[in-house]
Amino acid sequence: MPWHKLRPNRDDALAIAALTLFVAIFFWPVLTRQAWLPHGGGDLASFLYPMYRFAAQSLRSGQIPLWNPHLYAGAPFIADNQSGLFYPPNLLLFLLNPRFSYDALELLVIGHIWWAGVGMYVCVRCLWQKRPFSPLPALFAATAFMFSDLFITHIGNLNLIAVAAWLPLVFLLFHQAIHANQWRIGWAMGSGVLLGIATLAGHGQMTFLLAALLGSYALYATLFEHRTAALPLLLVTGLTAVSLSALSLFPALAGVRYTVRGSFGEASNYSLSLNGLIGLLAPNFYGRGAVRFWGNWPRVEAGYVGVTTLLLALVGSTGWLRAKRWHKPLFFLLTAIVFMLLALGDNAPLYPLLLRLLPNFPFQVPARFVLLADFALALLAAYGLQWLYEQDWGARAKWLWLGVAVVTTTTAVYPLWQLHLTLEAQRQPQMRGAVWLLAGLMAGGWLLINGRLHHKISAGKTAVLLTLLLATDLIGLGRSVEIDPNNPVLGFAADSPALQFLQADPGLHRLDIATGAWQPSLPQISSLYSIRGVFNPLDLANYSAYINAVGYRGAPLYNLLGVKYVVGGKNTPPGDTTFIIPVFDADPNVIVYLNTRALPRALVLHNAITVGSDEEAFDLIHRDDFDPAQTVVVKNGQPLSQTPTPAPIEILQYDLNQSRFRVTTDQPAYFLLSDIYHPDWRASVDGQETEIFAADYALRAVYLEPGSHEIRFWFSPVSWQIGLALTAVSWLILLLYGWRKMVARMTRIKSDVHG
Repeated sequence: MPWHKLRPNRDDALAIAALTLFVAIFFWPVLTRQAWLPHGGGDLASFLYPMYRFAAQSLRSGQIPLWNPHLYAGAPFIADNQSGLFYPPNLLLFLLNPRFSYDALELLVIGHIWWAGVGMYVCVRCLWQKRPFSPLPALFAATAFMFSDLFITHIGNLNLIAVAAWLPLVFLLFHQAIHANQWRIGWAMGSGVLLGIATLAGHGQMTFLLAALLGSYALYATLFEHRTAALPLLLVTGLTAVSLSALSLFPALAGVRYTVRGSFGEASNYSLSLNGLIGLLAPNFYGRGAVRFWGNWPRVEAGYVGVTTLLLALVGSTGWLRAKRWHKPLFFLLTAIVFMLLALGDNAPLYPLLLRLLPNFPFQVPARFVLLADFALALLAAYGLQWLYEQDWGARAKWLWLGVAVVTTTTAVYPLWQLHLTLEAQRQPQMRGAVWLLAGLMAGGWLLINGRLHHKISAGKTAVLLTLLLATDLIGLGRSVEIDPNNPVLGFAADSPALQFLQADPGLHRLDIATGAWQPSLPQISSLYSIRGVFNPLDLANYSAYINAVGYRGAPLYNLLGVKYVVGGKNTPPGDTTFIIPVFDADPNVIVYLNTRALPRALVLHNAITVGSDEEAFDLIHRDDFDPAQTVVVKNGQPLSQTPTPAPIEILQYDLNQSRFRVTTDQPAYFLLSDIYHPDWRASVDGQETEIFAADYALRAVYLEPGSHEIRFWFSPVSWQIGLALTAVSWLILLLYGWRKMVARMTRIKSDVHG
């Protein structure tokens, strides 16, 4: 039934309340402040918390953070779509809560798990064209999807689960566009709006998966359902999504070529292993979560959606094929099979074949394809439960299903029991428990299903009991996987005396955090500047090469970055302490060291060597006789060879996206700023735009004639300007389109009333 014609009722309200209750039970230790998410803090604490808080602080100060000067000696913030800067829920919290606490971040995680469930419930209720699914099958599918393995494994990766949470609604509106009798363009645009919003959450792989599902269904609808408009509607959805997310998407796409990128060899390590498939039935067999997992392959999502889900998916697949109403179940069955095979990566032939056919295939970490497989399995389970509501099986079929129950339970349990006897003895109790649990869940699930087939239990009671069995399974196995009794943000040292000491120094200097007592990204939220930060796959390639080859602390290229302070552990001093001395030890956790050879962040240099390539520059700055305090290596600049003379520098302004300096020199020189070179930076000297040269391989410089000058740098990505304009125009067009449709509808209603 078209979803706009389905009127919510009391059962729908109860189902949403049940989903809310399930989420509350799952996250009760977090909601009551007994524990935190995720275990060990993960990316949520070390990466996203400082990033989101920096965004909130920047917006509070009236600046859109296009550039982040606080980490990695500077990096393009707008090009890092992981920031989720313009994702509406994030943006709302940034504006309402400028200090952006870690509690807010955890609530975003919990809220998106809930939203995934609500979206799935609405999707299932509205998906069937002739009449809606009953509320309980929809509730079952929603529970399976929101607690599926990808959401649990990546509970600390908010970007990922935020995008994934929109999958059901994006698919529903696209499905409606293909099958609607009217407003098809509107439905396709609606799907694109939601896909665009999801894209703004900032996880390209998940956005690709959502698009892959829509593309798969458009192709299926064209070939099997003879819906010739499916592919054009897909184009409408895609263009809408791209245009609405362009302000974030365009800078990210334009900037990725300047970043460090992994090879396929690295990416293929994150395939779902064949042994890992056991997790689809018994997630605790090899342990679950960062602490308990003990398999000898990388820990990835195995696709667990609950044993009962698999049983009902089997019923749904066979039941609907038997009734010859097979189009939708067949699509979801194929989706589950194909994307589970893709999740196996190089452990199955399909993913390598795809790479051979599409050498530039943009997706890495193939295990994440399980999201689409789990989505399909949850929907197949809803079909199975709906089938138990509506159909009466013949006596032969009823006994056949009893045989299926015995065969499937034996086939699943017996091999695992034998396998666990061959593995490490100390692990056997854990594995034995996982096998017994699998046996119990299969027995309980099949007992309820066969009880319904033999009319021993009513359809409603069967659905309620199966849903409760599933919720108990998923909550019981998942709620303790990624919680931690330890506060993960203690490493941000809010009340640290050492932090206060560093903040009291007004100079424009950098620091180097060389201890695990402080989070690497602490400077991002403390108005300090660092040469490092937590690992980011979107690190700029030029700076990554520079810092990895910088040598020891106190080396010339290290000093060139303006590293005045080094923070070491209380009992673990940093290495290479030849040129650093302790200057503050009144902190219980860290000691602050002074780098006695640090250079200023800005220099006026009268000697320059010009090169034609990055490789030449890299080789030159690593020569033993190169002194960055006296000479600068500029790419495609003009050489200088002069006797250095004093050239005073005054810092007029140093903000996120721009900086200004006043410099006086009595001879031609280069003004070198030890901030990272990026082609989207622009500069002017005395109001006249001038060229920025890549200096010393990774830094930036401008050429100066003799005299007193005001130099201005500003970060102005063209991709951001184009994306912002396109997004603004697209929203305007959508609003006008919606207004026009609403006026036309109101006019038609008035005409019907008066006619």
